[in-house]
Amino acid sequence: MFTLTVPVTSANLDAIKGELARTLPEVKSSHRCEALGRGLRFGTYAALRAAMRSPDAVIATACGAAFITYLAEHGFAVPALAFYRAVARVAIRAVLEKVPKLTMWGIGVGDRRRTPDGRWETWQDLQVRFRAEREALLGDDAVKSFLLSLAFLARVERTKTIRKGTGSYRLKHIAENYPCTYPEGDKLGPRYVANGVLIAAAVHAGFNIKSHVDDYGRDSVNVNFNMSKPLLDDLDCEIRPDGGRAQERRRREEIQKDKAHWRAVARRPFPLPP
Repeated sequence: MFTLTVPVTSANLDAIKGELARTLPEVKSSHRCEALGRGLRFGTYAALRAAMRSPDAVIATACGAAFITYLAEHGFAVPALAFYRAVARVAIRAVLEKVPKLTMWGIGVGDRRRTPDGRWETWQDLQVRFRAEREALLGDDAVKSFLLSLAFLARVERTKTIRKGTGSYRLKHIAENYPCTYPEGDKLGPRYVANGVLIAAAVHAGFNIKSHVDDYGRDSVNVNFNMSKPLLDDLDCEIRPDGGRAQERRRREEIQKDKAHWRAVARRPFPLPP
């Protein structure tokens, strides 16, 4: 399961309410607002509004069960995903502001490509593709993959420094194979996870990133994180038992068993002839 948080601000609440109005038009506005208050773990919408006016920063944690339970009590059967999707989009937008080069690809959009008419992309073409790939991070599929990535990252240990072997492209392959559910029990993963979605989830979860630039000043789409590599290796072997790392680990274990066996044989006393 995942933990999805959002700062309680006027802009964020307006964005969530706007998304819920778009996706749940059949629900009365007053009920959507009250359900939102419960979904962000406040007793009422008024309590949520009061928290917004607090001089101290207030961070709310999304609870889909509370959101849908309130609506069910008032005759509306809606999926928790509608609520999580609205909150997640606000969270992703915050990451996009924090990481201006982030796209579905990762950092930037990679090297120039050939266009359908055979010419190489111009700088203007790259900018168009860049904006489209950033906007794609807010799509429905990206939002679900973002929540899946948060569920996976909840099992990852944070370290003080950014480590080698924690590349986003590797992690996104582990995350997209992770079997997990929404907090309410519905299936969430496995599902495809884009490199940029994994990075967005890691930034939201509080991990640091380190990007890379080549000798020509071009950004690599991949980043590294302040994560425990040994733990990631363990998770990789658990989640992808038929993957290359898991197979290599089993081979090493078999070799060690064979060595231990022959060492034990060598220590046995050699029988003397009668």
